[in-house]
Amino acid sequence: MPLCSCGVLPAALSLKRDGASDGAVTSFLISTPQTGVDSIAVTWGVLGLPVAAAKVVAAFIAGVIGGTLVDRTGGAVEPPLQTPGCADSEQGPFLSRIWNYSVGTIFRDIYGWIAIGIGVSALITVLMEPGQLADYPILGGPVGLLAALALGIPLYVCSVASVPIAAGLIYAGFPVGSALVFLMAGPATNAATMGAVRRALGGRVFLIYLLTVIGVSMAAGLLLNSLEISVSGVHAHGHGTGSLAGIAAAAASATVILGILWFGLTDASMFLGKLFARGGNSGSSRVLRVEGMSCAGCERRVRESLEAVPGVTVKSVSAAGGTVAVTVGSGDDAALDQAMKAVESAGYRVTGVKDGA
Repeated sequence: MPLCSCGVLPAALSLKRDGASDGAVTSFLISTPQTGVDSIAVTWGVLGLPVAAAKVVAAFIAGVIGGTLVDRTGGAVEPPLQTPGCADSEQGPFLSRIWNYSVGTIFRDIYGWIAIGIGVSALITVLMEPGQLADYPILGGPVGLLAALALGIPLYVCSVASVPIAAGLIYAGFPVGSALVFLMAGPATNAATMGAVRRALGGRVFLIYLLTVIGVSMAAGLLLNSLEISVSGVHAHGHGTGSLAGIAAAAASATVILGILWFGLTDASMFLGKLFARGGNSGSSRVLRVEGMSCAGCERRVRESLEAVPGVTVKSVSAAGGTVAVTVGSGDDAALDQAMKAVESAGYRVTGVKDGA
């Protein structure tokens, strides 16, 4: 599932509401961001197959260990709440659904994080010479792993954005094992994610979650360092421009850049349109409490359903908060009713309405 460290939490809580044990939820939280199709693809493409495989195996082991510890040290499983799950699968031509999912859902959700990761990686490569950190042998041992762990705590990066940053660290001379620690523990141990996990699951589960991620990632990092795996693609200056590999790399890079620009401009245009519309809109703001949203795909379905309702402007849709903010004409109760029906027709349940800011 293409869920990052921030998007995985509402999905995990949805599993918990449907009856999953705390251990299963913890396992899902630990392993999903590292084993999503987007994270694997980006890691494989940037750092190579050995690092991608090591991350997947380590995430699987960490998920099993963390989930088992939570279940073995916890109490009875609470009965599931009867809440709707994610909406039904989309219908339509097979190729169209592939395009909508791979580009309209996955890439659109991660393009901003990819751009941030590339930007941070570029700064590292500009400010530091290749292999500069290799002059400090102490970074080749546990100290380097701890340094990578400490680096990830203040940075709010998802599992995708962490990949180009890890590539920049390797370029600067960080060991591959330390980069793996940053890939695994960075997204899971940043301040925002840790706070959300603690509030949602409690102190006991949070402590097991944190110690498992740190312990397994550092063990995997030490093992990867002992194998002396090189990430040659990070240090390479590029393939020959006339070679097939060079042409393919250039085409892939151009496609990613065009995609980032397209979605960036589209989202900026939508934001500006909403900003100007809000300034001249005499309507009233409402916030709908919605149950059942658990991912970015849910948010998109709700948004698309509401955008088809006349007199309703969608301000925001949050699966994590379970809220939908809309603007309707002053006193237009019919439009508000239609908005609530549109949400329910998309497969979700409106549990309340309140005035918005």
